[in-house]
Amino acid sequence: MSTISYGDIVLYPHDIASLRNPEFLTDNVISLCLEVINERHPGRIYAISPSVVQLMKLTPGPQLIEILGSLDLPQFDVVLCPVNDSNSATSQISGQHWSLLCYIKKERIVYHIDSVSSFNAEPAADIAKQLSVLLNMSNLKSKSLRCAQQNNGYDCGVFVIYFCEQISKSYVPGTLFDSGVVLRSPPKNFRSDLLEDILKVAKK
Repeated sequence: MSTISYGDIVLYPHDIASLRNPEFLTDNVISLCLEVINERHPGRIYAISPSVVQLMKLTPGPQLIEILGSLDLPQFDVVLCPVNDSNSATSQISGQHWSLLCYIKKERIVYHIDSVSSFNAEPAADIAKQLSVLLNMSNLKSKSLRCAQQNNGYDCGVFVIYFCEQISKSYVPGTLFDSGVVLRSPPKNFRSDLLEDILKVAKK
């Protein structure tokens, strides 16, 4: 298998290998999985790609609307943002960890969901501030949400994708998010299931 394509996203052999092996998932894999979620929940849930979230984090506030206002985030019930601790303007490779921000429109709250305690608390807070600008919400509240914790140093991206899937499948439009639910760990075969799902929806 050489490459897998889905829309404008292409998975190369090293991306595919990151799904098959016990290692960090690549940005491309995370981007493709989030795009599949967007396609399955059009106009209701929007998962922002890692590269765009990184641009959000590093763009000065006054320029945010000009550059990213076209995302029109206020229209969505749920907005999902993968968070990385990298400060690079071009890649998250320099980062050590992925976590997730989940904005719930009905509650006017953004939840931080981190599979390694509060490792990404600082970058998550930075992105939440930028998200409030794009949502035109000066009083956006932030909370941490309980979730399963990973027991190795490389599954953070897998946890983020699985959390996104749990949220997107369980959220009921127009209702409050059940913040008392503890998001579960991915099943042991989640990587292989994920690759199988990608192969079903993507053009080889």
